[in-house]
Amino acid sequence: MLTIAIRENNSHFSHGLKIIIEKIYRQRNEDFYFLPGEEHSTADIVFMSLADNWFTADCFEIPNATKSQRVILICRHKEHQSLMFRPCLYMLPVIFREDEVDEVTRKIAHWTEAGWRRNNTTAVSARICYYCTTCNFTSAERQLLIYIARGHSLQDAAHLMQIEEDTARIYRKVIMKKLKIRDQYELMNFIKIHLLSLIH
Repeated sequence: MLTIAIRENNSHFSHGLKIIIEKIYRQRNEDFYFLPGEEHSTADIVFMSLADNWFTADCFEIPNATKSQRVILICRHKEHQSLMFRPCLYMLPVIFREDEVDEVTRKIAHWTEAGWRRNNTTAVSARICYYCTTCNFTSAERQLLIYIARGHSLQDAAHLMQIEEDTARIYRKVIMKKLKIRDQYELMNFIKIHLLSLIH
């Protein structure tokens, strides 16, 4: 029997998800069971709302109890854009709080199909996520890093950020120091290897 857990503090949103899930599985004639939210680590499918502490939280890892698990993130559009430094969360399937009921239903039906369940969420370790390396960056440093990752020159990045080029140069120097990187070539290599989520 398929087990499902919902980790969501908003009881109305959680209740709405349960109604949609029940409707989908009744149509499929498939047995399922809702686990309490606190037992999410043993569930086959978890609907996980973005916690208030996501900024400092550990990287998401598949629980040992399940080995594999389909995790669907719940958050707002604006919050999701902020997750680009958290590949372990950013790469999860996501339901936006702003989504209409039909869109939520479509997403859940698609992501809970048997074929998708065989291709469960893959754990992303801290070594891959590298969030721990960038968590002490200021918002300005993060923004500059995004522009650098997208191929902007330092001059163009400074213009887009509405700061002096000398200030942008200082930010870049601080970024490289925090990453223990010696030159711009090494910085670009680091971005290409570890922060591909910044490049859209």
